[in-house]
Amino acid sequence: MLNNSKKQKSKSKKLSKSKDSEVKSSCESANFKSEQAACQYEQTTIKKVKNEKDISPILEEEIPFGSSIQQQSNLQDYDKLICEEVVKDFTSFTFNNSLEHQISQEDEQETLSEFMREQVKYEENYSYKKNYLNNQNEIQSHMVAILFDWLIEVAHSFHFKRETFYLSINYVERYLLRQPNFHISRFQLLGVAAIFIAHKCEEIYPKTLKDFHRLIQDQYTIQEIEQMEVLILKSLDFRMYPNTPIFWLNYYTKLWDEFIIDKDPCVMFKERTNEAYYRYRELVQLFDVCLIDYQYKHNEKLTILSLIYLVVGKQLQIFDDYETMAISQSEICDFFHSDEQEYNKLFRQFILQSEIYLEFDRQIFFEDLNDVIYQLLKYFILRFDNSLPRVLLNNQQFIDEMQHEELLSFQTYNKSTIETITIISKQHQ
Repeated sequence: MLNNSKKQKSKSKKLSKSKDSEVKSSCESANFKSEQAACQYEQTTIKKVKNEKDISPILEEEIPFGSSIQQQSNLQDYDKLICEEVVKDFTSFTFNNSLEHQISQEDEQETLSEFMREQVKYEENYSYKKNYLNNQNEIQSHMVAILFDWLIEVAHSFHFKRETFYLSINYVERYLLRQPNFHISRFQLLGVAAIFIAHKCEEIYPKTLKDFHRLIQDQYTIQEIEQMEVLILKSLDFRMYPNTPIFWLNYYTKLWDEFIIDKDPCVMFKERTNEAYYRYRELVQLFDVCLIDYQYKHNEKLTILSLIYLVVGKQLQIFDDYETMAISQSEICDFFHSDEQEYNKLFRQFILQSEIYLEFDRQIFFEDLNDVIYQLLKYFILRFDNSLPRVLLNNQQFIDEMQHEELLSFQTYNKSTIETITIISKQHQ
């Protein structure tokens, strides 16, 4: 009897091991067949952000053009930095529009508007000043940009949602605001703990603490990550669910699509087509670089609306080219102030009809975008990456089966982000 039971246990163990090996091999396959398998797949090589002594060299290594920008000022070399869209056929895929569920706009508009007004009021619990570096002696703006860029890459490699990344940014900024003179040697530890908390709040399939510990390659211990997690939670009074900027970007693009759908030309962001998907990716990559750059402190809502104005205007070929948008700012500013332009009339109508609020009692108007648009133009030197996230590559079936909003929610990494921020900062020195 005992021998039989032992044999049965050994067989069950062998069976479980074989199942585990099968699951592991399926997760490592490039052709993901389920979201759970996709979320279990992780990238083995992740860029590191080290202590203060190592941050500057990392910045120089990632930006090979930094020195040449100062030395070469001729137009031909500078044009190489002007962003160019990746060829549309870079990653071939199609959308199955039959999967979209059509919802009556009239039925939900009134309820949605009331709900969003409440969300603006809800933000008062999480509002904070963006001057958190004023009380920091060791942490500088370029270090913040590198850390946030690294967090984007972490979210991209783990197939996290954009909401997860923006939650981690919120935690880091609020913590630095409440903890003056934070030591630079613990700066990456703060970032790791922040995205660890954020992914537990947002992701359906969470990672283990060991997964995050491998990211920093024994620079900190697991116990230190846990201790930092506790410090963050206590410092933020366990208020961990703010409305992040990407929440408002998705809402405003939804409003725009509903507004423009019956007009000509119809330039949308969330239509289930390749062109709309590339346009949405362009918008969010610009939004990422704007918020990663510490020197940019405008309100996120105005930033989103201004980017929608510029991206749609570029799609309609209102402006000549990227060089005009990034360098010759006066042309676009003159265009913006012209009341006779049909595009301005259209966008003004969109702002008024949508009743978008900056604060609970402060509605946004078309004229509020003036200064923000002028500041945003310089970010159009960013070279866009329209390739699919790795979790979706070569997996047309996965794309067809998932909801379109879920497909848009994956965080993607642009390697040109830090390069762009550095060039902009050097231009303004």
